[in-house]
Amino acid sequence: MRKSALLMLACVLMAGTALADPEDSTTMEVFVEVAANMTVAPGAAFTDLASIQVGPIFGYIPFRVDANTQTCMFRGAASHLYKGDDPTNSEVAPIPISEPEGISFVCPNANPTNGEDNNAPYVANFTVMGIFPGLQCDWIEFESSQNNHFSQDIVMEVTWLQNDPEKPMGEYSGYVEFEGMIVLP
Repeated sequence: MRKSALLMLACVLMAGTALADPEDSTTMEVFVEVAANMTVAPGAAFTDLASIQVGPIFGYIPFRVDANTQTCMFRGAASHLYKGDDPTNSEVAPIPISEPEGISFVCPNANPTNGEDNNAPYVANFTVMGIFPGLQCDWIEFESSQNNHFSQDIVMEVTWLQNDPEKPMGEYSGYVEFEGMIVLP
């Protein structure tokens, strides 16, 4: 009995004093950290590259980037252009990407960091949409001039070269891919 009385006394002393008021309150600090995030979206459902006989085909493909941080990295990929949207057709050669041009990123309120320019060279073969062979460029880091965020439309510039004067007429199509990544401080 003596042990249980001592144990109860120790519990009361350790728990502190309980008040029997009809009302009481207390406060506690809470906090949350907002994580970096980014959304990229196409700026249009598709991009019409117009009509060509022979020569370079310039594609200006719009994208939208919204990030809650000012420094982002971008890279892109483009497929060759295939007659009838059929990359398995071996009868008609595709219109190839013009490799020397790389991919340029035009951002109205951002510039490449570290003295780089906005043009990224192609660095690897790549399959867009899992079936359209093409090329992928290197990453370029950009810093926004906006107040600690990156929310703007971007144009990805890709060039193809139609150099066959007897290329069968018709529609040739392919895909481009835009990829963004946040750079954490």
